Amino acid sequence: MGMQRITTSKAAWFVSLCFSATWANAATLTVDCDPGGTIMSAVAKVQPGDTILVSGYCKEHVNIAPELARITLDGQKKATIHHPGGTQTSPHALYNRGKEITIKGFTVTGGLDGIHLSGPASAVIDGNVVIKNSGRGIHIDKGSIARMLNNTVEESGGIGISVTGTSYAYIGVFIPRIPTLSPNIIRNNGGPGINLERGSGAWIVGNTISGNKQAGIAVHRNSHADGIGNTINANGGDAISVSYNGGVNLSSETRKDGPNQTAAGQNNGGVAIRCAVGGFVDGPLGTLAGAQGAKAIDGGCVDRVTLTK
Repeated sequence: MGMQRITTSKAAWFVSLCFSATWANAATLTVDCDPGGTIMSAVAKVQPGDTILVSGYCKEHVNIAPELARITLDGQKKATIHHPGGTQTSPHALYNRGKEITIKGFTVTGGLDGIHLSGPASAVIDGNVVIKNSGRGIHIDKGSIARMLNNTVEESGGIGISVTGTSYAYIGVFIPRIPTLSPNIIRNNGGPGINLERGSGAWIVGNTISGNKQAGIAVHRNSHADGIGNTINANGGDAISVSYNGGVNLSSETRKDGPNQTAAGQNNGGVAIRCAVGGFVDGPLGTLAGAQGAKAIDGGCVDRVTLTK
């Protein structure tokens, strides 16, 4: 069978009445793509609170409509979403416009973007391998919010993780006041590892950002990031680059994860911190290192970086 729907028990239904009638009918749908099941056939049937458990190799474009909310797509670490190529409604492997969508346990490949949030959308993106997409690995725009936890984002043609259009991302941490880290690995992408622009923001905490062709973290065009406790190694450009009224804080009163670092012998290709055209940088440099030195700050920037470890 390609898909199966299993409803909750009467007891669970009764308990759920204490919370919400919507959740009372929550169900688990199972999809096995290998014998011909599709994720989209299950998406057409879901209701708020439902979970879709997926296995197998799913050669399809997955499109989550804006009216969908509180849906979990769970690849169980044994499902692949591979964009089928050709003429499609969307060139992206997984295109989400829904609210409070959880996407976990998939390998996502073959799209222009691997996972694309077009907003205002919101999602938890947890435990996925997003690999070999021709554009960006994960892209969020148009006022979207994403929590990116425990993912590996690698070998994209362009940016690894892109945040734009007044969107917000929590990368490596669910919310700042939850102490547990859920670090991502962002590596070997064709552009910056993480790129913020156009009035967007992010917490970037505890991740490993390495081997990307350009900067490890780039923040520009009126965007802001708190970048704390990351390991930023061997990127082709700067470890962190800030410009055009962007800003980066390298420490936080909320979290105590320690400064960012570059491993010995794995200097980034540019400088550790670059700031240009009205940006600001503030906080400890840690052991961030670049082949061209510690800092490159032009006259229009506010430099409050301390050279401490």
